Amino acid sequence: MHDEAGELSSLVSQCDKEPIHLLGRIQNHGFMIIVDKAGVVTHFSENLDRFADVPSSQLLGYTLWELVDRELVHAIRGAQSQAMILGKATYLHSVSIPHTEDKFDLCIHQSAEHLIIEFEKLDNSGKYEGVITALMAQMSMFSELEDLYQGLVESVRTATGHDRVMLYQFLSDGSGEVIAESMSNDMTPFLGLRYPASDIPRQARQLYKKNLIRTISDVNGETHRIIGTSNSDDVAVDLSLSRLRAVSEVHIQYLKNMQVGASMSISLIVEGELWGLIACHHNTEKAIPARLVSQLELFAEMFSLELSRRLVNERIRVSEKANATFTRVLSNLSLGKSLNNAIVEQLSLLKTLIDIDGIGCIFSSEYTKSGAAFSARKIKRLTAILAELPDEEIHQFDNLADIDGELADENVAGVLALKISSQPMDYIFLFRNSVVQQVSWAGNPAKRVEFKEGKEMLTPRASFDEWVESNESTSTPWTTLDIERAKSIRLGVMELTIRHLHEKELLQREAKKRLELLIGELNHRVRNILNLVSAIIGQTSQNKKDIDEFVVSLSSRISALALGHDQLTHASYNSVKFKELLNNELKAYMIKESSFKIEGPDIRILPYAVTPIVLVFHEMITNAAKYGALSATSNDGRVAITWELDERGCTIKWEEHGGPPLHGLGEEGFGMTVIKSVIPHELKGKTSLSAKVSGLNAEFLIPSKFIEMGAHELEKRDGSNDKTPQTALSKKAEKILTSAFIVEDNLLISLDLKKHLKKLGIDKIDIFGDISSARAALAKVKPSMMFLDVHLGNENTFQLGIEIQKLSIPFLFITGYGAAIELPDELSGVDILTKPVDTTLLKRSIEAFGFKV
Repeated sequence: MHDEAGELSSLVSQCDKEPIHLLGRIQNHGFMIIVDKAGVVTHFSENLDRFADVPSSQLLGYTLWELVDRELVHAIRGAQSQAMILGKATYLHSVSIPHTEDKFDLCIHQSAEHLIIEFEKLDNSGKYEGVITALMAQMSMFSELEDLYQGLVESVRTATGHDRVMLYQFLSDGSGEVIAESMSNDMTPFLGLRYPASDIPRQARQLYKKNLIRTISDVNGETHRIIGTSNSDDVAVDLSLSRLRAVSEVHIQYLKNMQVGASMSISLIVEGELWGLIACHHNTEKAIPARLVSQLELFAEMFSLELSRRLVNERIRVSEKANATFTRVLSNLSLGKSLNNAIVEQLSLLKTLIDIDGIGCIFSSEYTKSGAAFSARKIKRLTAILAELPDEEIHQFDNLADIDGELADENVAGVLALKISSQPMDYIFLFRNSVVQQVSWAGNPAKRVEFKEGKEMLTPRASFDEWVESNESTSTPWTTLDIERAKSIRLGVMELTIRHLHEKELLQREAKKRLELLIGELNHRVRNILNLVSAIIGQTSQNKKDIDEFVVSLSSRISALALGHDQLTHASYNSVKFKELLNNELKAYMIKESSFKIEGPDIRILPYAVTPIVLVFHEMITNAAKYGALSATSNDGRVAITWELDERGCTIKWEEHGGPPLHGLGEEGFGMTVIKSVIPHELKGKTSLSAKVSGLNAEFLIPSKFIEMGAHELEKRDGSNDKTPQTALSKKAEKILTSAFIVEDNLLISLDLKKHLKKLGIDKIDIFGDISSARAALAKVKPSMMFLDVHLGNENTFQLGIEIQKLSIPFLFITGYGAAIELPDELSGVDILTKPVDTTLLKRSIEAFGFKV
């Protein structure tokens, strides 16, 4: 048995060493040309003649720069320079080349002494320019990480058209787990399943860090050799950054076993490490155009930064809570007794901070414990093992018996070992009991060995059905947040240790070492805080020359944002009452209530719009207090803020009276730039300003998608309508709307509509950017309802609407032309909604079909 395990380990090691970046073959959806420093062609792919009529005799050994026009040479060399600077591939789009009438997208990158140029046929079938905007807009809508992950996979699936998109997170042991998934309704879910570390070899993980997007267009497609000159055939070209690079046979078989026809992976890098992958699978072949790949690559970098920020914020939140709890622990400790005893006596309080079953402390070779903890003999063995490991602040184990058989224990299975000092070996041990841990794997994770062509080969598993593994000698795994809490405990104990050591003259030297360590830790945290403050100050300082004015402006702007953030927090990141938002911002200036008139319907502002609106009205009231109706030169100054609603959204009017005469808007500083630009730029609304003799007048339009009716306003409007149709409608609304199709070629608009429909309780929503894909989906399944954009590029959806009518599927048209558009006679009775879609009208239109939402 031991020999078999050794052989398997050896084969896994060999798999880790397979040179998958040096396979010397490419996929079939493009071709490749490789040149040296002088531009001489040294290699090309053998499938070149499928794309261009160029004999190899006119290519190998010839200078590429003499075979293409000067403009293309200039573009390629520019892209080469950019690729060398960035260390990654760059793209040229819609390029014409000799010997073919087709146009190509080029992927260009440097590999040692070689310049690699990859050619893929231009795909004009989709719109890719707005993809990154749409994807990032979706990301900003989710405050919780789980919602962010699910929104990510749904958005990427909509943008790329894959049948399945999964978010795959790497765990501490190298394995990975599917933590979010979006897929076609007829597919078996993989959500929650785990994959062993050996599924993604070590060298593959390194390539994922170098090349953020990896596509396999056709799992069953043939691959093509890269042909070189006689003196270059034996030189393997590194294709690490290649889009067309062929794939290991083992991985191809793995995908075939999963019944995958094409795949794409998007790497997520957090703090320089591979955090996870967005794994996209398609049932049939699927080539992703280079334009879309370049957009997704930029999105991967931006989302990785956003994910890093979210994870850091979560760690800070947990750390702050841990610090507060441990402050209570420290306050209960007495300097008069043994440090060991003082700490272990706080077990019950520490349990509220971190999920543990016992604690042990060893200081100056004295060991004390409480709860489920190791004996002194096993602690001696554990510290001996720790001494052989790399020097780290915290060591974590969730199966001590696997580390050493002597550590098997009926009460203890896992431990966090917090190093306090090296000389002597001072540690705090946080213990956990064993649990019957069940892990759901995607198939049996054990690898099989088969003989192929006389060699032993590691083969991928053939089944990916759920396979449950039980382990009775393992504790609950330690999470990242557990580690953050442990760090706080460690720092607190170090502080307490220093206090103890200062009372003992013989240990002053050790106290100094520990104090330096603590100061180093604190210094690191302080530097991070200072960097953050510096970034905020830099934005304000550009427009302030006087130091006092700068301090006041900076403080007020940060305070304004903090007020807005507080209201969002109190509202649990739901919508905020507009009138309360105004009152909180204006209350510092309301010395006389008669100076203000604040009137308008009961409305709420959605979270995304809160910060822009707070910024603008902070600058408006500050401007009024400095120069306008509320300034020191005005005795009877007044400010009127009124607002009203229409189909466009909410129009807010600001009118100043009784201030000093105003003959112009004056010099445009940072504040005026905010007033003029933030709402149009951030919310796509409108801003207009006018200088009246009586004071400043302004008008702001907040688009309807950022506005919600307050409860009072809804009651008022319902009461003013005829109750009879509403009663009839409520009796009719008995059907449940379970699924919907959206046919819309603008990704951002389709995702926004999907969001509105989900708020109405519809879970299964599919988006199609063209008529053919919508028809293909209709051939498989009929949705409860459909929503059609009238114009999709060069085609309209009228014929599709007629076909849907024959299938008796309720549907609506959505168009920017509104009711003015002329419909065919067969569709004259179909309702039309105008973009942007009003949520209330959308709900009523759906209810008119008898659906309950």
